[in-house]
Amino acid sequence: MVLGIGALYIVRSFTESPNEHQTIVFWEPHKEIYELKEFQSELQTLENQAKSKGILWFLITGTTPNWSELKAKINFLPNVSESLRSKWSLYATPSYERLFPELTKTCQTYFQSQQSSNEINRNTIQHFRHLWTHNYLKNRTSLFSNKTSFQWFQSFSGKNTSVLFVGASPGLEIDLPKIQKERNRLLIFASDTALGYLLPNGIIPDYIVSFDSGRGTNYHFLLDVPKYIPIITWLGGSSYIFELTNPKILVNTGHPLDQILEHLFLNGLGKIWPHYSNPSLNLLGMVDSLTKSIENRNFFITGVSFLAERGKSHCKGTGYERYYLPNTSRLRSLEFITKRLYSGERKGKNQKAWEEMNRKNSLSLFQFFSDAKETNFQSKKDQEHSLETFQGFPPSIAELAKWANQDHSGIIHKKTLTTWLRFSLS
Repeated sequence: MVLGIGALYIVRSFTESPNEHQTIVFWEPHKEIYELKEFQSELQTLENQAKSKGILWFLITGTTPNWSELKAKINFLPNVSESLRSKWSLYATPSYERLFPELTKTCQTYFQSQQSSNEINRNTIQHFRHLWTHNYLKNRTSLFSNKTSFQWFQSFSGKNTSVLFVGASPGLEIDLPKIQKERNRLLIFASDTALGYLLPNGIIPDYIVSFDSGRGTNYHFLLDVPKYIPIITWLGGSSYIFELTNPKILVNTGHPLDQILEHLFLNGLGKIWPHYSNPSLNLLGMVDSLTKSIENRNFFITGVSFLAERGKSHCKGTGYERYYLPNTSRLRSLEFITKRLYSGERKGKNQKAWEEMNRKNSLSLFQFFSDAKETNFQSKKDQEHSLETFQGFPPSIAELAKWANQDHSGIIHKKTLTTWLRFSLS
């Protein structure tokens, strides 16, 4: 998206020599410019010229354009992959930043308010991009060397299923007796953080969900995890879980390397590997996205609050206890050390995640397990669900690294790519 097009030089240049972007949006916020008859006449000429060449671009005007209408138009475009429809970048032209600084700032603020999840995503990418790339290529290698099964996730299907997502807030301890009572009528997706509390209390989840790439994830798995429980993750996830023999179910997150795999699977093997968006950028949002195709789904959540409760950030038994154990003492308790993880009020990305989870028309999608009545749970014989996946190996490391270096050098760290290109064994 280009902010500030003035005399249409940028539009004219793009029409005559289009670049590699799939979709480009020109944004003219200055009313005195876009209402000029000369502007409108020249724009119409350029638009006709673009159509004759098969080039597609959009124009929006004003400081607060109709964002939902624009998104709807782009979502119906042919030949645009699902993963790219949700990715937006704003480029403010230098002349507008110089001549109209206040106007530019107003538009940028509005853009960010409409794309708040993208702002979180940008900060996350900046922090984790080196680790994601390293893990992605390393984990791809381990799929060959380790005796572990893996599948590429396509969808869940079924109907009348009671899905329970289990987070690791202290509230999980209160809901435990109810979970134990209703266990046989629930399809349980457990966050990796909650394993240390569920397993010792006899709750074996149907699936473990783990997407965090950080080394801290390892500590959540330092216990006797039954080897038959599938782990839903992605190739950029923690390398430690790829050393476990548990089956892996790999999800397309929309990361650049996942986009390349999606394209190669479709064109090379004829396999559809759909992208699952996760605007809230947490495990709850991912499980919600993965199970939406289940008809008449009842979605329950427990252990989710993004707040400290009863003086604790998490329930008992999480990997955080093992991680912070060397730092605890008689004067520095675990609660004192971990209180920075969550506090009495939601801030930053936790607040963003909560807002996304509770956005308009979405609150009814979730039911807190503590509030659910026994009549809400379907009997086991009335529930149907199945997992659809496919198997096969991704392309070579060298091919992935080459594509990433060529097309996504702004996201993938060049030093990591160079190392893998030089020392790839496949």
